[in-house]
Amino acid sequence: MTPGGTFFAFALVFAWAAPATAQPITDPSLVFAEPNVPKPAYLSPFSDPTFHTQVARIAGDIGASMAPASGTWGAVARHVYSKQQPWSSDGSIIVIENDGNPIFLDGKSYQPLSGPCAGAIWDYRWHPSLAHPHELIDVDAAGTTLQWFDVVACARTRSWSLPFAVADLGSGEGNPSNDGRFVVLGSATQMVVVDMDPRAPFAPYPNRRIGPPVTIAPNCGASDCTIDWVSVSASGRYAVVDYNGDFPRVFDINPQTLALTPHVYPAGTTECNGHDPGNGYILDLGHADFALDPYDNNEDVLVGQQSGGCPSSINGQPLGGVVMVRLRDGAVTSLTDPSNEAYPHHISTRNLDRPGWAYVSYLPSAGQRFNDEVVAVKLDGSKACERLAHMHSDANACYLCEPHAVPSRDGQRVIFASTWSIDCGIGCGTTSDIKDYVVSYQPGPPPPPPPFAADTLALTIRQITPNPTLDTAEVDYRLAGPEPAQLTLLDAAGRIVERLDLGAPGPGRYQTQIRDPGIHPGIYWVWLSQAGQAVASHVVFLR
Repeated sequence: MTPGGTFFAFALVFAWAAPATAQPITDPSLVFAEPNVPKPAYLSPFSDPTFHTQVARIAGDIGASMAPASGTWGAVARHVYSKQQPWSSDGSIIVIENDGNPIFLDGKSYQPLSGPCAGAIWDYRWHPSLAHPHELIDVDAAGTTLQWFDVVACARTRSWSLPFAVADLGSGEGNPSNDGRFVVLGSATQMVVVDMDPRAPFAPYPNRRIGPPVTIAPNCGASDCTIDWVSVSASGRYAVVDYNGDFPRVFDINPQTLALTPHVYPAGTTECNGHDPGNGYILDLGHADFALDPYDNNEDVLVGQQSGGCPSSINGQPLGGVVMVRLRDGAVTSLTDPSNEAYPHHISTRNLDRPGWAYVSYLPSAGQRFNDEVVAVKLDGSKACERLAHMHSDANACYLCEPHAVPSRDGQRVIFASTWSIDCGIGCGTTSDIKDYVVSYQPGPPPPPPPFAADTLALTIRQITPNPTLDTAEVDYRLAGPEPAQLTLLDAAGRIVERLDLGAPGPGRYQTQIRDPGIHPGIYWVWLSQAGQAVASHVVFLR
C-alpha cells in the first residue's frame, strides 16, 4: 500500500471460502503415527487424515504474484510468533510477514489485501478491542515511541514518547492487557508501565500516564539477569519480567501511580533453581503466555512449558509438559499428563474470545502422544484436550521452521508455520521454503457459568427469561467496563450460531433479546464477552 492509501481490496468478493469444519479428537491417551501427506497447494483446503479437521496453506509459492498486493511471495511467508495474534480484533484482517515484510490478508479468505503503509510499523500487536479493529499497537525501531496506527487509514491515532529507549514491544514477546489499556515495556535494565487509555478518575487520552521506570537488571537475584522479555498480565494487574533461563518474576502495578514493586510470595511457594519467592519469583516456565482463568474467577495466570531444574511433581502429582501458575499466589496446576508426552514447544493463549484453553505446538517425537501436533489443552486441570492437526514441519532445522501455533480470537482456527518437509511422502517441501497454514475446526462449548453472585460490577449474565422458551428470551446482563461487548449463541457442540454486537454503552445493567435460531430445538450456550473476559449461561429452545 502506498502512504495514505486504503484497503481497496476489501470491496472484492472472493470465491474461496473456508470449508465445513470437524469436531476435534479429544482422547489424550492415543498415540498417532504422522501420516504421509504431500505439501498442499496454495488455498486448497484438505482434510487432515488423522484428525479430520480442515487445513489450508495461506501463503503462495516462491515467486508467485501476491496481487492485488504488489510484489511476489518469498521463501519465508509466515506469522511472527506464538504469542503474537495475527488476526485483528474483529477477524477481518490477518497479518503475516513475507520475507520479513508485513503483508495483510483477508481474515477469512486469506487472499492478499495490501502491504503496510510505508515505514509505518516495526514491532506491532493488533489492538485487542473491538473498538479499534484496524489499529496496531507498535514500538518504533529506535524504541523511543509507542503508537497506535490504523492500517486501513494509514494514520497514527495515538502516540507516546517513552522515558528511555525500549527493546521493541516487551523485548519482542510482550502483549497489551486483554482490554488494550496497559502495556509494559523494557530495556536491558529497566521496565515501565504505560496506560494507553486512561479512564476515570484519570483524564482520558491525550493525557499521558506513564509510570516511573524500575530497575530490573543487573541485580535481580537470579543467576542470569539478562532480560528475555517483559509483559503486562491479561488483566493489567501485574507486570512480569522473564530472565534468560525462563525465570519469571512478578511485579505488582500500583493502579494510581503505575509504580512497580516485586510481588511478595510467601516462603514455601513452589519455585525453581533456588529463586526467592519473596522477591517475586514463581515456578519457571518456558515459552509462556498470559490468560484469565474462567474456571477460577478470572484469575491472572501464566501458562508455559515445564522448565529444567523445577520440581517434577506438586503435592505428589506429577507435572506434565504444560503447566499453569496463578500469579496471585504462585499456585501451580499441571494441564497435561507427562506419561509418554512429546515435548511442548510453544504455548499461546491469544484466544481471548474463547477463554479457558491454551494452544500448544508439540515437537516431532515419533511414538509419543501429541507428536508434531497442534493441541488445545483445558485450563481447569482436567487434562482435557482437543487435538487438531499434524504440522509436518522440521522444527529442529531453524528458528523460522518452528510452527509457533496461534489460535484466532474465537479459537476456531489456528495458524502455524511449516516447512512441510517431514512425513510428506512424494511432494515434500524444503527447510528453506517456510509457509503459513491454518487449521479450522469446531471447538467445544465455552466454560459453564460461574456460580450466581450478588449484583456486582463484574461481567455477568444475571438471568435469561423465559427459560425454556418457545422462540424468544430476554437476556439480563451486566457489563464491567466501557469496552465493546458481544453476545454469542452457540449450539451444544460449540458451533457459533449467531453473534450480536452489544456496542459499548459502559458499565451497568442491560437487557437484550435472543431468538430461536430455527435450526433444531435443544440447549444453546449464551456467551457474553468483553475486553478479553467472558461468562456463559444457557437457554433451552423448545421448537
